[in-house]
Amino acid sequence: MRNIDEKIEFESTGFDYVNPEAEVVIVGITPGNSQLKGEREGLDKREIKRLNAFAGNMRPNLVKMLDYVGVNNLLGIETCRSLWEEGFDRVEMTSLLKEATYEIKKNGTKDMFRHAWKIAKSEKLTKMLNDGFVKDCSLYGKARLFVACGPGVYEVLCELKEKGVISAPIICIAHPSGGNMGQICCYLGTKEPKNASYERCQERAKKAKDTIAEML
Repeated sequence: MRNIDEKIEFESTGFDYVNPEAEVVIVGITPGNSQLKGEREGLDKREIKRLNAFAGNMRPNLVKMLDYVGVNNLLGIETCRSLWEEGFDRVEMTSLLKEATYEIKKNGTKDMFRHAWKIAKSEKLTKMLNDGFVKDCSLYGKARLFVACGPGVYEVLCELKEKGVISAPIICIAHPSGGNMGQICCYLGTKEPKNASYERCQERAKKAKDTIAEML
């Protein structure tokens, strides 16, 4: 069995703009194809984030979940859709891994890295986490809330909070990918859970709502 470090490749995305004024920090696992597109087009780093962070079908799913649990109320705005527009300076959209990260399969194909729990098992990934996201956390002095996109990211953020890297509350949403609609619908309460995994989505949504309600 190959060491996980032998199966990992990175590609620069220009996704390293940091907003120290952010009140809410939204965290994924890795930048994706939309961020790569912005880098190749030579866009300003701030614009790469504003235009391409959580782009495509992820963005409306993300907005629905953020509004559902009350992030819009925390910020005093009608909807979190404005965070990609006039409210962009109030948010940070980032990833545990600052470069696009791929896992190389046995047949040589590349898949976007999806498993946050594997970061701790890899020297390369741990180094990228510490050299990028962990260092950036020292700049988020105004952050009132961290939002984890998916339970794997949530676990990593909670570990960092235990170490004192993060001080603000952390909530977990379902990963906003279009391929995750079943869990997203359960998170939003529009679909009855059919298994324990889906039930946990509803539990995470309730916990997120309760956390934000206590902050208002």
